[in-house]
Amino acid sequence: MSLKDSLCAVELFCELPDDLVEEMIARGSTVEVGPGVPLVRQGDAGGGMLMLIHGSAEVDVDGRRSSQLSTGDYFGEMSLIDGADRSATVTSGPDGATAFRLSQAALNDLIAKHPHTAILLLKGLVGRVRQLEARLTEVAG
Repeated sequence: MSLKDSLCAVELFCELPDDLVEEMIARGSTVEVGPGVPLVRQGDAGGGMLMLIHGSAEVDVDGRRSSQLSTGDYFGEMSLIDGADRSATVTSGPDGATAFRLSQAALNDLIAKHPHTAILLLKGLVGRVRQLEARLTEVAG
């Protein structure tokens, strides 16, 4: 699957037209790390999201394993909007990881150039929040 296809599968970006996804890719960067390397650390300044292109990662919250991520999974999407500190540490798995990174500044530039993008991103973000609410309901119920 191409990076463009992977990003289009992310709820946050699924409403964006192809040309905007391509522009977003041009504004992002690729991060490659070896095994056991933190991609982000809990408490660090946010400001961007990452999506795994290859490899896996482990998510720890307050020192406890929270979840496992694999290719196509993403994290930090909320910090694209609010820039809040990281709520978890995400560490690359045993084979390392390659991730696409989009900074908050890059997203803000894209929105300044294409203001309608903000509405499309909000629709995607609402979809993500609804999914998380549904998961919480399943766990609680």
